[in-house]
Amino acid sequence: MARKNPTLPAKASARSASEARADLVARAARNAEGATLCRSDPLADAQAVAAVVRAVEDHAAELSRRGLDGAFCEAALQLAREIEHHLQAMPAAAVSARVRSPDAAELLADAAATAQAVRTAVLRVTRSSEGRRVARDFGLGDPFSTRQPAHVARALTRILAALEVHREVRDDIGLLPEDMQTIQDLARDLGAIAGAPATVSDEQAQLLEAQGALRAFFDLFAAKASLALAADPDERARVLSLLPRVEERRHLRREPTRASG
Repeated sequence: MARKNPTLPAKASARSASEARADLVARAARNAEGATLCRSDPLADAQAVAAVVRAVEDHAAELSRRGLDGAFCEAALQLAREIEHHLQAMPAAAVSARVRSPDAAELLADAAATAQAVRTAVLRVTRSSEGRRVARDFGLGDPFSTRQPAHVARALTRILAALEVHREVRDDIGLLPEDMQTIQDLARDLGAIAGAPATVSDEQAQLLEAQGALRAFFDLFAAKASLALAADPDERARVLSLLPRVEERRHLRREPTRASG
């Protein structure tokens, strides 16, 4: 990897931006089927695209030879525009990090923390190939932003439905009747906030698809850049730092009682 001749010509791309976009959407769908987590903020993802595309252009020869070409960059920029459009079209309360009152903010924080705790617990007891399908029923694989009431409301709704179907998982994670009641209460109360429906509208579904596809682009970029820049760890660290951080992981690190392993 590190000894590749950097002067070799870039591999020509036969794909169009629309084909690259379709490729990314298909990758996102496979990620969702495998219950791969997508836990970042859609606006942060969209805003990061320009810098990532510039990094691809800076290393175009090597990255293109590895299969990341201008068609993917154009598709990523298009996905970023789509995300911003969908966010603007959705009710402000469904996408804003600032809810209307301190009580509503506290409700969102409690609901997000509860959904996050259940999702993390489910992930720990569903590591088998069959478990991936079960985890998918719990909403693992759906984009999940703790700052968006609609995301959190949908996560709670999927958790409740899956707990009824997969009672063995309820036992495995040690969910008590009072825990179930708490989830039900939070789902009901959060659903009452304007703009935070438990079901996903067409606009939200399109947003989820675009964000999942964009995260697939980021994954491709990170994988290929890690190899292409193996001989330059400083530059590799710089370009990988351009990717938006995952808010749920940051939250987990702030929890002092979180179990390790």
